[in-house]
Amino acid sequence: MINFLYCFDQNYNFQAFSSIISLLDKVDEKIHIFIIHKTEKSKDFMPTKILEHKNLGRADVYLFDRKNSNFPNLLNSHVSEATYYRLFCQNYIPHSIKTLFYIDADIICVKNPLPEIRSDTQRLIKSKKIISVKTEVVKSPKSTEVFERLSMINSKYFNAGVMNINYKEWVNLNIDFSNKLIELNSRLQFWDQDLLNNIFDGDYQELDERLNKVIDLAYYEYEKNDIDLKSTIGNNIFIHFAGSHKPWSVNGIMCNLSEIYHNEFRKITNSTYHVTHKIRSLSIYNLIKNILNFKFFRLKFKIKFIFNLMASLFKVKIQHKN
Repeated sequence: MINFLYCFDQNYNFQAFSSIISLLDKVDEKIHIFIIHKTEKSKDFMPTKILEHKNLGRADVYLFDRKNSNFPNLLNSHVSEATYYRLFCQNYIPHSIKTLFYIDADIICVKNPLPEIRSDTQRLIKSKKIISVKTEVVKSPKSTEVFERLSMINSKYFNAGVMNINYKEWVNLNIDFSNKLIELNSRLQFWDQDLLNNIFDGDYQELDERLNKVIDLAYYEYEKNDIDLKSTIGNNIFIHFAGSHKPWSVNGIMCNLSEIYHNEFRKITNSTYHVTHKIRSLSIYNLIKNILNFKFFRLKFKIKFIFNLMASLFKVKIQHKN
């Protein structure tokens, strides 16, 4: 059974559930899902549709021990402290596990990933490297700051949203991540991803881009037309909604690529759209702006969006589907 790892908190429950149901629906055999959570210690908080899914072989949930934790650069950020939890996975996941495939909660699976994961894992173990990840930045005059800030010698920086981990080698790293967080504190602009890049410094196996296709919805904010969903999905396997414009923000929802996410969200809830807010007044402003620029009228379910928006503004609890 292939082992998957998610790390999230109560504010990202439905994002993670949507990611998990997309994964379970696409695989063709049973998988094992590990979760490290901020407030939960039992799998019972997950929707029945996940717990009773034919492809869920096993689910294990661990409550993160926050003693002596120091998590830099979270104030006014679009990420939570849970982004750091995977650094401590060896404190929770049994050491008998050989490999672990980590996925961010803002990732949706659109095709069966198992054949590609197995192929990547074979290469990873043969290479004796610890992680397989996708390069995001190559050193150049424009990106020098990143490498200097993190005291990196090598010339490539990876995106940590998807990580294939040679777990036996990871356990043997014997790094005190708590001390590392203190040591690098103010230099961690991109949280644990920066820390991991400082540690591995280019020493990793290259992950196929199809396993971490990054989409930043902010890039599409001023597009006048809908983006073609089929060509965006293409041959990709995991769609990663990176950046601060998420499919569950008002601006993000106005881009039709967010349907990749909401189609999964609808499988596990009685709501049509998942709407969250950093600042409620800003969400209302963005709604008015998108009505005036006609983007609102592209929505597939306009009335239901307004209903879900109002429910979210008044903090009406989202209900799981039975």
